[in-house]
Amino acid sequence: MTLKDQLTSDIDMMLDTSEFAVTATYDGSTSVNGIFDNDYEAADLGEGAVEASVPTFLYKSSDISNVQQGMTLVVNGTTYKVREIRPDGTGMTLLVLSED
Repeated sequence: MTLKDQLTSDIDMMLDTSEFAVTATYDGSTSVNGIFDNDYEAADLGEGAVEASVPTFLYKSSDISNVQQGMTLVVNGTTYKVREIRPDGTGMTLLVLSED
């Protein structure tokens, strides 16, 4: 098995909903499996830290080929808008989201 085959197999396993992934709905009609994360990030503004959540969704790039900023992604019943699209060069794309 080549490294590329192994990586593809590992990605498929990560994106299995019985493992790490959840199913989301992109643009109202396209189902896609991915890893949703909604960590908090702190920014120090000099007089104290401000915390905000930064929701992201990591998916296999080939599962959605026409992602655009401003489109919607529904994850676990919450609607988000796509703010940033960050392909990582390995066949995965990270969407940075904001709550709609």
